[in-house]
Amino acid sequence: MFGNLDRKETVKAFEQYLKDWKLWKLKAMQNFPSVGSPSMDGQPHGTSYDPDKQFVNHSEAEYQWRVRINCCKSLMTISEEDEILGDILLHRFIKGWSVVRTMNYINDHYNAYMSDRTFSDKQKQALWEGALMCPDDSVRAKKGETAEYLRKNCG
Repeated sequence: MFGNLDRKETVKAFEQYLKDWKLWKLKAMQNFPSVGSPSMDGQPHGTSYDPDKQFVNHSEAEYQWRVRINCCKSLMTISEEDEILGDILLHRFIKGWSVVRTMNYINDHYNAYMSDRTFSDKQKQALWEGALMCPDDSVRAKKGETAEYLRKNCG
């Protein structure tokens, strides 16, 4: 089903996709819609205030940061093993924890006691499975192509 995907590029694109959650969260906070005062004289005024555009921009930014978190949480609901994978994504790329801190958390929380190598493999597996579940098709890179998401957002 996913045999036409470039695994390495897809993992790389999804990692960046998750890391971008903070940018979207900040954008949502910046674009919080406000209500302007009505014109009391009835005359049009030269303003760029457009409440519809504000609501659309805010809603889009709000959706973008929430969908990234939901990708991690959704992965956690599939199985017990996938719960660890979702937790790795949540702590590494949403919370921004270091590898060591995340690995220590996973080992303590799940009694997993993974080696560095095992943790690295689990993180790659988590990024791959998360990318397959992600509603944004641009994180899935087809073989022989550069990931659309990286091309658009990472230069």
